[in-house]
Amino acid sequence: AQTPSIRVDADGEVTFRGSSGFKVYIDGKPASQEATAALEQIPAGQIENIEVLTTPSAKNDASGSAGIININTKKQNVEGWSGMVNLMESSVWSRNLDFLFALRKKDFRWQLSGEVSRRYLLSDYDQQKSITASDTLTTDHSVGNRERHTDVYYLRSGLDWFKGNTTWSAATQVGYRDRWRGGNLHYEDSYQSLTTGEKTYASFNGSDFVHLYEWNLREDIGMEHQFPDRQGHTLAATLYALYEGNAMENFQTDLWDMSGNQVQGHRAWEYEYRFIAQANADYVYPFADTDGKFESGYQFYTYTEDGDYKIDMYNPATKTFARRDDLYNKYVFRRDTHALYAMLSNTHSSFSYQLGLRGEYAYWRLENNWEWARHTRHKFDLFPSAHLAFALENDAQIRLSYSRRITQPEVFYMEPYVVYVDYYTAQCGNPFILPEYTNSVELGYSKSFGNNTFSTALFHRARKDKIERIRIPYHTGVTLDSMTNVGNDYATGLELATTIQFKPWWTLDANGNLYYYRIKNEYKVDGKNEESWNWQLAVNNNIDIAKNTRMRLEAYYVGPTVSTQGRVDEFFYLNFTLRQQLLKRRLTASLVISDVLSTAQYINTRSVIGLESLTKIYPRSPLFTITLAYTFNNFKSQKKAESINHDLFEGTNR
Repeated sequence: AQTPSIRVDADGEVTFRGSSGFKVYIDGKPASQEATAALEQIPAGQIENIEVLTTPSAKNDASGSAGIININTKKQNVEGWSGMVNLMESSVWSRNLDFLFALRKKDFRWQLSGEVSRRYLLSDYDQQKSITASDTLTTDHSVGNRERHTDVYYLRSGLDWFKGNTTWSAATQVGYRDRWRGGNLHYEDSYQSLTTGEKTYASFNGSDFVHLYEWNLREDIGMEHQFPDRQGHTLAATLYALYEGNAMENFQTDLWDMSGNQVQGHRAWEYEYRFIAQANADYVYPFADTDGKFESGYQFYTYTEDGDYKIDMYNPATKTFARRDDLYNKYVFRRDTHALYAMLSNTHSSFSYQLGLRGEYAYWRLENNWEWARHTRHKFDLFPSAHLAFALENDAQIRLSYSRRITQPEVFYMEPYVVYVDYYTAQCGNPFILPEYTNSVELGYSKSFGNNTFSTALFHRARKDKIERIRIPYHTGVTLDSMTNVGNDYATGLELATTIQFKPWWTLDANGNLYYYRIKNEYKVDGKNEESWNWQLAVNNNIDIAKNTRMRLEAYYVGPTVSTQGRVDEFFYLNFTLRQQLLKRRLTASLVISDVLSTAQYINTRSVIGLESLTKIYPRSPLFTITLAYTFNNFKSQKKAESINHDLFEGTNR
């Protein structure tokens, strides 16, 4: 089913009902990477379905204030060989090849999967901004192109061994990921002295990029034992370790005058390695003669990142790049988490409940060259959860749920040194940023009637210490971005979703939400609070033109959003899909046209003391994509998980 409140913004950040901080699970286990990277590494053809948990239980990792996306991948249970191969090509030269082969015997299941892909995103960019700094008013108008491409290569092998009442599992994955984003811009600038009123003008051409890449190796082992005394009495344990080596973040900017002479620029390199490990132990004890059960478990998580940052700045006098030793930084970051949880659930007639409590102890340490930015933290938190449900007649149900969650700041939020996205846009981490804490309550109703479904939910979310990217004047003509705890925010609203089968050949999915959003802003000097009404709507028609031919028309409206410094305007777009099955449904060919009417746009206004900006981004559209999917030996044909993805734009980090 579709979830209308999920949004992937132009920076690739996953948000839900206006809140970022999703945690991604794969087959019920936490992914080893942050949300965007984890989603990029799972080919759509290998996804069985996607679950969205808005108020997860205490059993789940408490990270991710917005909830959990659980991606269930395909498993083969038919004996013998089976598999699938998927190919994709788009009009902007995105391409993908992925495969999944499986061998199932009585006592084991072996799977081999892999992917080779390159995904492009192209946008036209237009920004106007005024900056007041150093007694000068600088007005800049920049136009040009922005692009992003991501290369993913991986190979994974996994084995499940079924021995009596115990299943043993092991998997190895090796991969490489390469991300590049940048472009070319033309600048028209003016500089006005606030003392004398004198005004001068200048024109420049600029080029910039950010290039990130790393190799990775992941090992997984696990076991699940079913005790013979009663059904559902289980003990499970899992362990994974991930090493990311030879990691590089390379930043480069160049600025030339209209005669082609270089006037500014920089080169920066951040060499890194990362190590992640997690161990889980989970126990389930079902009560005799009832549907109730007791669950408990332990989780250990550790993350270490070691980095070395260098930067060279262009010197116009010598026409060379010189190393800035005063900006050199070597850092080590480590975070360890120990967690215990317990849950109790049962069903009495039409009423069921699940109550849980999770305790987490977290240890942080950040070491770097600058004493002011070093710190160590110790924190213990409790995360309760409660889920109540009442079954009504005629396949209807009422649900009430509550959970408390946390969003830990990413490491790059805290790196205390300046990097340049382009010459006019700098970024710096905030080593003292705090985690977000979120309390969520949801009251839902769902009903099925034949092949039709209807669901609705009232929700309220209160978040403490909201993390937001803040932009301020830095020096003449240049702005500085940093992540900051801006205050508390609240979202209260209603969500509706329905699936209606009008005819055997025509099904309509419609879903939308309306919610009131408010930020209690503690960052602005004037103390102004921001608020807005937000809404999204999706209407999708699935029409079977012939026995093996399906057409899909998708219409999306994405409402406006606000932040402490401005707002993003609403936009609307249409997608069209035509799918044909061939060779007894073993081969599926699809044509997707995204943003058919070229109406998608990103318009952001930003206002803060000393800074005004208007940013417009238009994706290159319409975008045409062709995919081919082939399955053999009774492998489940692809049933594409329906999810809304508004990741259409490139350049909003500027």
